[in-house]
Amino acid sequence: MKTWIPILIMSVLGSALACGDATDRPGSDGLPGTLEGPDVMLTAVTEDIYTVGEYMGDDWESFGLLSDVAFDGAGNAHIVDMRADRVVVVAPDGSFLRMVGGSGEGPGELRSPSSIHVFPNGGYVVGSVRGIDVYAPEGKHVRRMPRDGMSGSPWSNSKAFPDGSFVSTVFRFDAERYRQGLAQLDPPGRPIEIFPIEDGKPQVLYTAWELPDEEAGRRNTPRSPGDPARLRAGRAFEPRLHFDVTADGRLAVVDSIGYRIKLISRDGKVLGAVERPVAPLAVTEPMREAARERHRARDVPSNVGMFRIEKESADEMTFAEEVPVIADIAVDWDDRIWVERTGEDGGPPGPIDIVTPDGGYVGTLPADGVRIPSAFGPDGLMAYVTADEFGVQIVRVIRLVSLQPQGTDTPTGPEDE
Repeated sequence: MKTWIPILIMSVLGSALACGDATDRPGSDGLPGTLEGPDVMLTAVTEDIYTVGEYMGDDWESFGLLSDVAFDGAGNAHIVDMRADRVVVVAPDGSFLRMVGGSGEGPGELRSPSSIHVFPNGGYVVGSVRGIDVYAPEGKHVRRMPRDGMSGSPWSNSKAFPDGSFVSTVFRFDAERYRQGLAQLDPPGRPIEIFPIEDGKPQVLYTAWELPDEEAGRRNTPRSPGDPARLRAGRAFEPRLHFDVTADGRLAVVDSIGYRIKLISRDGKVLGAVERPVAPLAVTEPMREAARERHRARDVPSNVGMFRIEKESADEMTFAEEVPVIADIAVDWDDRIWVERTGEDGGPPGPIDIVTPDGGYVGTLPADGVRIPSAFGPDGLMAYVTADEFGVQIVRVIRLVSLQPQGTDTPTGPEDE
């Protein structure tokens, strides 16, 4: 789970764009158990491992605002607490190991950390409003790469490559242009860029497709100092940009309306695609109303950093003509791609296909089954950032024991794919 604050700012600046194409609706002509065939429904067999987070607990587990979580190769969970400016490291049995960071301006101290990438050896990088902090295993601070809004800073949707570099969409912001009410000079398309961990200088890896921005003309309203920025209601059902990294360093990218997951090499070439013949649904009036209700329920603060926020009403929302098939993707530690499809009303939850980068089909989890976690870990570990019955943020860790075709006792695992 990544904090939504950078996404909110991007919406305020009017740079959330989309792209798309379409495929045919699936039939039953393909063989069951293949990408071309009907869904083969799975049951996820899981076991609870631990839950951490207490309102009146010890200091380390009295969380403020959790923005991310990640596992290392030993199964330790690294939990990012944005409000407390720290990373809490928890052992595989749920016991406390250490805290890293803390509020301040010095080396290794953090300010509003939003994302973390942990490498199998235990080293990691933490993204905050000040930049990217690099830590060695056991939490020793190595260096900081300051953020640079003009040349480009990574968003919190970044992913780590096995070699230690990471890949992200990029935030570029000219404060003077913003004050004058001018549009930001965004590059065409939606570039995904590589940030080498040594110097953090971004290089474009792949430019994703985008839909024309129908609200571009609304960006150019001059603002006086102190005027609120408007969080646009936006265009619902735009195809979002989703990506994750496979074990061999390929980038799995979704940038279309149809069911297509592109595999991108480190030199930016499209090596292939994983596809299913699932057609996007036409947007209906009930879908539009459901989207308006989701917008009304969205909790938006009145201030984010230098911005004062004014949310547009749901009545100002516009709509794409089709609902993208894919709502999200993530790659687990067995190198399987979890593909969440959009739900019937155009929102979550939808069924989750589990596929492999070479086009294998494991099966499909039902919409009311196990969801894509906030973080995958080794040996089937899955972490979910959620809240208890009192609204206190917690991290629940479970283990995926097996995937079984519904109606059978036969597990499905990496050795069976």
